[in-house]
Amino acid sequence: MKKRNPITIESAQERLNQIAIQVKTEIIPSLETLGRVCAQDVFSIMDQPPFPRSPLDGYAVRSQDTQGASRENPIQLNVIEHVYAGMCPMNEVGPGEAVRIMTGAPIPQGADGVIMQEQTDEGVERVQVYRPVTAYGNYCRKGEDMEAGVLLFEKGTCIRHMHIGIMASQGIEQTKVYKVPKIGIMATGDELVAVGDPLSPGKIYDSNGPLLTSRVTELGCCPFQIKAAGDSPEVLAQAIESALGRCDAVVTSGGVSVGVRDCMPDVAKLIGANVLFHGIDAKPGSPMMVMVVEGKLVFCLSGNPFAAAATFEVMVRPQLERMRGRSNWKPRRVWGKLGTAFPKPSGMRRLVRGRIEDGTVWLPEGRHSSGMLASMADCNCLVDIPAGSRDLEVNAEVEVILL
Repeated sequence: MKKRNPITIESAQERLNQIAIQVKTEIIPSLETLGRVCAQDVFSIMDQPPFPRSPLDGYAVRSQDTQGASRENPIQLNVIEHVYAGMCPMNEVGPGEAVRIMTGAPIPQGADGVIMQEQTDEGVERVQVYRPVTAYGNYCRKGEDMEAGVLLFEKGTCIRHMHIGIMASQGIEQTKVYKVPKIGIMATGDELVAVGDPLSPGKIYDSNGPLLTSRVTELGCCPFQIKAAGDSPEVLAQAIESALGRCDAVVTSGGVSVGVRDCMPDVAKLIGANVLFHGIDAKPGSPMMVMVVEGKLVFCLSGNPFAAAATFEVMVRPQLERMRGRSNWKPRRVWGKLGTAFPKPSGMRRLVRGRIEDGTVWLPEGRHSSGMLASMADCNCLVDIPAGSRDLEVNAEVEVILL
């Protein structure tokens, strides 16, 4: 009989973190870095804006020339130039003068404020000003957004749309990022049929493969689908060894329990793997196993859909984040109050699917079996219930892991 020696999730994670992971970098165009993890500190290379600019349509003036202006007693100034965004002012503003200016245009020398056009008669050659402006009022200073040499974002940042916009504003053409890890995905089991194939008696469609493939993609990794290999230890061993030659890690589902046809422990022996652990002290997914083959991790998850999904989040995802270059990543944990009772004692630590909204955690009533898939549709968190917990009533405080 196959035996397991369960360890805590934290102990399992500690063992995983001790495995050295080779993370490679590459330099790519900054505009193509969306979703990648930055492998360098990114600094500004120029002042932004690179010149004093107008934040609105109006008239660039000397503030002292506008003092006392009102609709009853307007001040008239000579308009010496019209400046639009993309133009460079040709004249310096002197006493009694103004420059017609548009949003984003450089403010000319001599001017220290901009009167919005709604506070003037919008004159072309001469303009009447109906309201004064203070010194440097409506005036965007050079470097107001950022000065040259300022840290924009740190190494390890997952690049989002705003980071790309910031780099574009600085004219940063290339950025060093971590390479995208390739993760092999394989669902095992003679009962599995690929979507699109006929479903014969006793068979089920493979949902774990597509589920894990999609999650790996969501997390910014590149999935590599490994053709299902049934329950033959020899065939599985060959498939995993072949995949490891092309992948940075492999994730399998099924075949890790103690049944007659649960053959992943046999696979570990066939390929000479170092088994880090076999079994975690938590439900669902307690039979999961992790082995190391020539320095690469192979995560063997339970075949039950929710068990595979839950253990992927708490055990696999942290390692994928390391492979992406996010060495300091940790799952976000928050506290909430149950909006739905969980009338079931937990002798063992339990991970329960749920949805947290405004601090309230809602559970799918009566649909917690690890083989149930439909109740995962609205799941955005895992409720981490400690071992030895009794029935949890409405308003009970619980800790959740955000997905």
